[in-house]
Amino acid sequence: MKIVCRKKIALGSKKEAIVIPVYKNIENLKALTGKRVEDEIKKILNSDFFYFEDNEIKSFYIEINKKIKKVYLINIPKEPEEYRDYMKLGSKFADILKKDKIYTFSVLSIEDIYNERKDFNYTKSFIEGIYFGLYEFDRYKSKKSEYELEEIEIITNSNKTKKVFDEEMGKLDIIFNNVNMVRDLVNLPHADLTPQIFADFIKKYESDKLKVTIFDYDTLQEEGFGLIVAVGKGGVNKPCMVKAEYKGDPESEENVALVGKGVTFDSGGMNLKPTGHIETMKTDMAGAATVFGIIKTLHDLNEKINVYAYIPLVENIISHESYKPGDIIKSKSGKTVEILNTDAEGRLILADALYEATKTDPEIIIDMATLTGACVVALGSYCAGLFSNRKFLAKNISDLSYDLCEDIWELPLYEEYKDRIKGDISDLINIAKKRGEAGSIIAALFLQEFVDNYPWIHLDIAGTAYVEEKHPIFGKGATGFGLRLIYSFIKKFYIEKK
Repeated sequence: MKIVCRKKIALGSKKEAIVIPVYKNIENLKALTGKRVEDEIKKILNSDFFYFEDNEIKSFYIEINKKIKKVYLINIPKEPEEYRDYMKLGSKFADILKKDKIYTFSVLSIEDIYNERKDFNYTKSFIEGIYFGLYEFDRYKSKKSEYELEEIEIITNSNKTKKVFDEEMGKLDIIFNNVNMVRDLVNLPHADLTPQIFADFIKKYESDKLKVTIFDYDTLQEEGFGLIVAVGKGGVNKPCMVKAEYKGDPESEENVALVGKGVTFDSGGMNLKPTGHIETMKTDMAGAATVFGIIKTLHDLNEKINVYAYIPLVENIISHESYKPGDIIKSKSGKTVEILNTDAEGRLILADALYEATKTDPEIIIDMATLTGACVVALGSYCAGLFSNRKFLAKNISDLSYDLCEDIWELPLYEEYKDRIKGDISDLINIAKKRGEAGSIIAALFLQEFVDNYPWIHLDIAGTAYVEEKHPIFGKGATGFGLRLIYSFIKKFYIEKK
């Protein structure tokens, strides 16, 4: 999809449709639309028979330059509101675009409607909503969608607005290409995304600045990744781990480390998941997909930073080789773990990867994982769980999340709970001795044992990575949750602040 910004008026648009954000008694349209179009719109808005609900989108036809043009009026608040409201409008409008088969359209800059020259995120949020709303995963349908939006033209009368949009919209397209890649990966069935297939998919994006190394099953065994090996050895498709290195600032030793949980299918192992919980377990690799999407976005935008991504890939399947409750496994760090539940496998593979991530002396380690059902119970599908061993990190990332509509909520790392994961015959156990309490916190405390006090953020995206009911912005299925948030966080605090 192409996005352009032009300093012109709507009368000059050659697109199929014109999109005009308006509110009752709007005054300043003429500079953007021309007087005749403004008069037509005001006549409609002020008609006794015209009723416009909040956030409603209505369409009609008018004649412009002797041609009949479709016009969409979008009812926006008289004063600017939260960015997510414009994102929701964009997603809603995407459904209309698909239904009406509109392939090109012009949209008046919301900043111009508000006469806003300092904050340029309203139109951007609207366009982001369109990107989310247009996404479809129809790879396995016999009848595929033939619709594809070709071009959005943003109309402004401000040189400053045009300059900002010219810089931002190209980046936005790259970001959403990667968001959609993540969504595709998470939506794929396990048969088409085994650990090795996933690793090979990442490998094909290798470049001069992005090095990809695959640790195969034998290498994992030889180098002591005991927890990854234990979880994945029961499957026919043996485990592997991807290490991706992006060198965007080769003269610097500073780096950021990312870790993503990649369980390509989670049966629960010997502690088998029941019907009602197992059906969507192809999505248990969403953390891995998102982490790869983040490092690829940084690479595609040529950002000046060094990033390491560690992506352990396994399938948690029952066989005669599977690990079992009661097993004691030696981790890469040397700490031993007694297995009390084979369905608490995500924290195990993350533990080995997190420890490996400490070896580059990173400024921060960020991990993402569909880790606990307890987090879904606590926060549902609209909000992810946030844990950090540094309060300032939790605040910094939380401050960014709301405007991106990638909501997170900080949960505590209670020192008092650490005894619950201490083993009697091993260093650690993989679930708490006291069952049924603080499941997300216990999992995070387990992970903390492997980060060696490096600055660390853990996002539990179990509820947000995949939604079964239609979300007002993301729709249904895989959401790509977290890519935009972590990219924005790294950009603001580890690139721009240098």
